[in-house]
Amino acid sequence: MPGSTDYMNSPRPVQAQLFLGLLYGFFLPLASGCGGSPSDGVDVAMLLPETIGEWVRQTDPVTYDRETIFDYINGAGEVYRSYAFSQVLVERYQTPSGLGVSVEVFDMGTTEDAFGVFSYAREDEESGIGAGFERKGSVLCFWQDRYYVCVAAEQRGDNVEDDLREVAGGVSAELPPGGERPALMAALPEENQVPFSDRYFHTHQSLNYHNYLARENVLQLSPETAVALARYQPGSTYLLIVEYEDEHAATTALTSFEAHLTQIGFAVTNAPDAGGGASSTDGESWTSISQRGRFLVAALEADTKEAADLILKGAVAQLDQIPGPGQPKP
Repeated sequence: MPGSTDYMNSPRPVQAQLFLGLLYGFFLPLASGCGGSPSDGVDVAMLLPETIGEWVRQTDPVTYDRETIFDYINGAGEVYRSYAFSQVLVERYQTPSGLGVSVEVFDMGTTEDAFGVFSYAREDEESGIGAGFERKGSVLCFWQDRYYVCVAAEQRGDNVEDDLREVAGGVSAELPPGGERPALMAALPEENQVPFSDRYFHTHQSLNYHNYLARENVLQLSPETAVALARYQPGSTYLLIVEYEDEHAATTALTSFEAHLTQIGFAVTNAPDAGGGASSTDGESWTSISQRGRFLVAALEADTKEAADLILKGAVAQLDQIPGPGQPKP
């Protein structure tokens, strides 16, 4: 396969395998987050209904932007800032009997980034509210258009799920309809993909949170890169697809990644007909990498070279269907 390279390991220090990634991932301040997308003059507060059944809006909502979000959710604000987040509106609804819920509406700038932050830590996804939703205990979150919404119940009880669905459905009905997953996600093969493991993000810190790669930004990710990631079985293979601004940027990143692999003890072998591979120190785990135009594809931590190559080829075959910058989606 053109642009493919094989790597086989030679002995390397054990500490090269240590997971230092979480120390540099979720709570690390980003050197430069995605620029907040303009709000297009939309007053998010005006989109929230005054009443939803017996639920009544309470006081004036509070709004936090890219700088003041830390006053609201502290370190986790970096997750939102790694996307094109511009503001979050926080409101409260209450029934005459005193039941209460809080509603957070995040303006993520684009529908792609609304899906991205929804996918960041999801373990399940249902349809029927927004473009997709997930409920965890007393919290229900959904994404729709460019918005990511979370509804949290203040009370416990048998009716919590019904309360969450009612309020979330009422908010969803007032937001702009629709929501499109990033086109890049279509390049992740569905066969053998672990359900709900697919993620969409932009930055090196996000990659290390989901699957630690290296302390340094060896793939040269930035707010301008688009990244799709998913996990596959059997085993625990990760498929990573990065879309760069242009082919030159992808080539530069490939060179950087190859240099990193060599530095930590991998020996290069060429197999253009197989898609490329890299084995870890145990001699059983493989990583295959390939570049096609502005895309870089890597199958990471596969049990066998054949498994890595198969997943890699499945993704590369889909890349021609991804529209270029400024082109309409198919």
